[in-house]
Amino acid sequence: MTPNPLLAVCIPTYRRPDQLRRCLESVIRSAAPHRVAIVVADDATDDTNRALLAELRERYPLLSHHRNPANLGIDGNILHAVDLCTARHAWILGEDDRMLPEGVPAVLAALGGEPPPFLYVNYASVDETVTLVLAERSLPLDADAEVPAERFLASQAWSAGFIGACVVDRALWGTVDRAPFLGTWYAHVGVILRSVAGRSVRLLARPLVLNRCGSARAFTWAGSTFDVLHGWERMVDGLRGTYPDAACDAAVASFRRAHGIGTARFFAYLRADGALDPALHARWVRGGPYGRASRLASWCIARTPPAVFRAARAGLTAVRRARLRRVSGY
Repeated sequence: MTPNPLLAVCIPTYRRPDQLRRCLESVIRSAAPHRVAIVVADDATDDTNRALLAELRERYPLLSHHRNPANLGIDGNILHAVDLCTARHAWILGEDDRMLPEGVPAVLAALGGEPPPFLYVNYASVDETVTLVLAERSLPLDADAEVPAERFLASQAWSAGFIGACVVDRALWGTVDRAPFLGTWYAHVGVILRSVAGRSVRLLARPLVLNRCGSARAFTWAGSTFDVLHGWERMVDGLRGTYPDAACDAAVASFRRAHGIGTARFFAYLRADGALDPALHARWVRGGPYGRASRLASWCIARTPPAVFRAARAGLTAVRRARLRRVSGY
């Protein structure tokens, strides 16, 4: 079977085979009619995923499995997954994400004619069980749009921290020095934004991916939550000089607003999952970029039993279940 030369789906994975299976099944369902290849970059360095990938490759021969000889870490493996791709465009997807059936045909249509240097794919956020839609779309777009890269950085790039939103031009991707962005947790965003400086990016309004979230426990980096959040600022610092300081400052501010960083709700959310305690408060919040009210809220919440916030979240979840849209089959 000859793969489609225009697009491949690139999935960096680690050690969550159950999630990876569900992700790949959703991608195969969308990709198979269009002969779109699937590239898996496996950072487990052992046999955790081998049997699963061998089974699914029997079902879909355009699935390839590349096991890394050494662990590359999150940033390194995301970049490596794209480097392994031989199609002109790479759609990056997390191992626990789900692609909607219309995903591949919609992206192929957007890449037809004169492809954009970067294609942003909107997405819906779902809970850990992938049954409840927490947010119908990440960016509130009513229609597809073209925006200058500088404007995208300033107000919308925070949403591309989710890798499933990113379809990259591999020729441009290969022109960028990635060293300034490694270790930030957002190296892919830094590479993308540097590669498209001075150009426009295309935004797809229709959500084509389900982003599994809902609590810190859903993420492989849950134990490094504060480092991840402040990594965005380090990534943006790597773009200064390529973009004006005003746009970079706005990118930091829009990221903080989008995630509610520094609010009491934000700290309560972290405390519920054990991602905030007095030691973490002292390390990250007390001397960090937080106002006096935020520091006080964090100090109090860090000393409150996590069970209080877990119970509050459970109550809110029960109320929300009555009004949230449900999904099935993922």
